[in-house]
Amino acid sequence: MSDLRVLQKTDVLHEARWWELEADGRVHCFLCPRHCRLRDGQAGFCFIRVNQHGRLYSLGYGAPAALQVDPIEKKPLNHFLPGTKVFSMGTAGCNMGCFFCQNWDISKSHQDQVNSQHVSPEDVPLLAQKYGCDSIAFTYNEPTIWGEYVIDICKAAKRAGLKTVMVTNGYITREAFHDIYDHVDAANVDLKAFTEKFYGKITLTHLEPVLEMLQWLKAETKVWLEITNLMIPTLNDDPAETRKLAEWIGSNLGPDVPLHFTAFHPDFKLQDKPKTPAETLHKARAIAREVGLHYVYEGNIFSDGGNTSCPECGAVLIRRSWHEVLENRLRDGKCVDCGERIEGVWDGGRVTVGEG
Repeated sequence: MSDLRVLQKTDVLHEARWWELEADGRVHCFLCPRHCRLRDGQAGFCFIRVNQHGRLYSLGYGAPAALQVDPIEKKPLNHFLPGTKVFSMGTAGCNMGCFFCQNWDISKSHQDQVNSQHVSPEDVPLLAQKYGCDSIAFTYNEPTIWGEYVIDICKAAKRAGLKTVMVTNGYITREAFHDIYDHVDAANVDLKAFTEKFYGKITLTHLEPVLEMLQWLKAETKVWLEITNLMIPTLNDDPAETRKLAEWIGSNLGPDVPLHFTAFHPDFKLQDKPKTPAETLHKARAIAREVGLHYVYEGNIFSDGGNTSCPECGAVLIRRSWHEVLENRLRDGKCVDCGERIEGVWDGGRVTVGEG
């Protein structure tokens, strides 16, 4: 938690959800598992949720710090509208403290430290359509902490016929989960490691809430799910840990959830670690496929590990170079060679293995 250096006026602030006033005058924010309890004038760990005169406000509502058009593969999502553009946006702040954050310039900033602009929820789909995007992504920093804005954008996006995407660390409470994710079409969740030691020391959070969130997402929603594991040399790249992570995904989420192993580059507080060797990703991918996962990808390197192949016959169905789709041989969500259904969201419609 931190004290804000400059508080905006109450009449320009948006009142937050997921809070309660405690007997001692502090505000309890229960949006994420940190459960910050804030004195008057104090902001939470995320920097953008603040107690002002006994009420909780969201400084991030309607105030994006980053707006950009990306390929959907950059999120990364390989089984969700491949080859399309996504309108990407983020605010200041984050509810994790990752030492390796690659968007630290906004995620580690207070709202008054970034060049934000006012964009209403209704204007976001208009901007997305203007730039030829089929979806809107909440990304760059942790979108959970501006969940009120996310929900209102999702409602406007649905009216405009656009899909919505969360790129998230998965650190959210049960109380807020359905409020947000019942409006979302797809999510890529960063499963940053598979040890509590890593989460505690390197992200300043805990592993178990993220695993619980992944299970809720798979079992209780229609959200298309993919997972990313950023592999950092000496910290979370041990093959035994990779095997446990992949086995957990297979057992708890199923073999058709795509898993992306991505390469680390030195940034923020982890300047002393080297770039991830390509061989580390190759080995991780081989392990995950060996334990039975059907769709395993490599990211942030040039390799054929970005291609989508049929798990039944092995045919390459979507060929990619970095974030660019070079060829898409899927037909109605099926392998053109053997007819196997490929799990994903293709051309706006969900295709699930086993459907008639």
